[in-house]
Amino acid sequence: MSRISILTPYRNAEKFIRETAESVLRQTHTNWEWILVNDHSGENEAEAIAGLLDDPRIMLLENKGKGIIDALCTGMMHAGGEYITRMDADDVMPDFKLEAFLKSLQSSKEHIVTGKVRYFSEEGSISKGYQGYENWLNERVDRQDFYRHIYRECSLASGNWMMRKADLEDCGGFNGLRYPEDYDLLFRWYEAGFSIKGLDLVTHLWRDHELRTSKTSTDYQQKAFFLLKIDRFVQLDWEPEKQLIVNGTGQKGRLTAKLLIKNLVPFVWVSHEPEKFPDGIFGHPLVGLNSLPVCSEAQILNTTLVSELELEKVYQPVISEIRFFNL
Repeated sequence: MSRISILTPYRNAEKFIRETAESVLRQTHTNWEWILVNDHSGENEAEAIAGLLDDPRIMLLENKGKGIIDALCTGMMHAGGEYITRMDADDVMPDFKLEAFLKSLQSSKEHIVTGKVRYFSEEGSISKGYQGYENWLNERVDRQDFYRHIYRECSLASGNWMMRKADLEDCGGFNGLRYPEDYDLLFRWYEAGFSIKGLDLVTHLWRDHELRTSKTSTDYQQKAFFLLKIDRFVQLDWEPEKQLIVNGTGQKGRLTAKLLIKNLVPFVWVSHEPEKFPDGIFGHPLVGLNSLPVCSEAQILNTTLVSELELEKVYQPVISEIRFFNL
């Protein structure tokens, strides 16, 4: 029976970790090791799961560095399984999760398997923003189009994937990742050409609470995501011989433009109301569609919610071949 290594960095998760542990112990696939890495927690998670630690499959480690990335690297160094998955210390696994992921990987040539997510909270209702993200993630599973929308958001939940250890090592593992690390890891898989299969099952129960790292750390705020996605776009997809267009002047458009300017990447900035910006923004001029130079090929960074189909109708008269990147 194939062995699965579950990597769980934790910090100040005493309130939730026992429920997480019980969900791991209920897994129908029983050949696993759970590697818990203490990331300088100020709480006593070991006491919270006292009575469960006698299970020889559970390993407690201290982070050799600081932060989730170092903790994942520490856990990876001790992982003995053929397969790797990640689990956050405040979330819950459905009982069948490991078995379903493993069967999918063993019966296909896919590199990574994921599934659907569901938010839950004891603190009240889930916000519209998180409900929207849950729906968007699950739509990626339905459409199996994880990479098509990679520049919009991270299209896999951080604790909701499994892959072969050898594949993870081949693409560099967790070494050298930057925050937000789950998003950067997805870009690493994208660069490596790794395929992703989504199962039509809810395989991860994602706890929403006010102390979530994504809510309290600047490493997971919008600016950090934009810094990462623009850097990765320039590294992985930018084609300097093609016209680069930034569509939109809202918050996302301005942040995108500022980062491109900083990276010395030339672009045309399109506004549908350029007369509002006679002096440009950040010293960069804005043009209307009627001022766009005719070109054969262009890459468009779409920072609005207008669909590609609608934008194609607008841009096609002046550009014959377009590739959109929705931010």
